Order: sequence, then C-alpha cells, then structure tokens
Amino acid sequence: MLNSKLDNLLEEAENSSVDTKEIDTEVASLLTEQEVYDRVQDRYERKKYAFRTFIFLSAFTAFILLIIIAAGFSKVIPFSLNDTVLISLITSSLATVVGIFILVMRYLFK
Repeated sequence: MLNSKLDNLLEEAENSSVDTKEIDTEVASLLTEQEVYDRVQDRYERKKYAFRTFIFLSAFTAFILLIIIAAGFSKVIPFSLNDTVLISLITSSLATVVGIFILVMRYLFK
C-alpha cells in the first residue's frame, strides 16, 4: 500500500515538473496514515489479548477455587490436602494471578 503510492508519486515526478516539497508532503501524509493504521491495529491487539488474559486468569482462579472447595468437602468426597499444602496453593496462585495481570497489563498499556 505504502510502496505503490510512493511509486506513483515518483513516476509523476519523473513525468512532470513536480516540486520536491510537494512529494515530501505527500510522503509525510502517507506516513501519518500508516501510523494511524498501526494505532488501530495496536488497539485491536490490546483488546484481544486483554480478553484472553481475563479468560485465562478466570479459568485459573476457578480451578484453584474448585480444589479448595473439594478440600473443604473431604469428608464427602475422597479428596484431602494438608493445611500446609492448601496455604501454599492459595499463596502461590494469588502471586501468579497478580503477577500475570501486572505483567500483561504493563506490556499492553504502556
């Protein structure tokens, strides 16, 4: 897209007596158009990856909650975890969720 318009401008410059300032203005407007396109694409990518991060963190949190609930019903179902393991699970999963959230959001929205 950018090259074809630039090639057309250069052909026009060779065929006619076009001022170089006019070509520079046309190229500058093409670059700003490309920058606008890049920003639109960045916004789309940010929305997509923010949604994917939200889904991942929600599923991860739901899985951890399921384990904690299953450990709470250890008398009804054959699943039990030691208290130390539960504390470690809750602490590490909380650190993981917060860490991933901060890392991704800083990258996406700098």
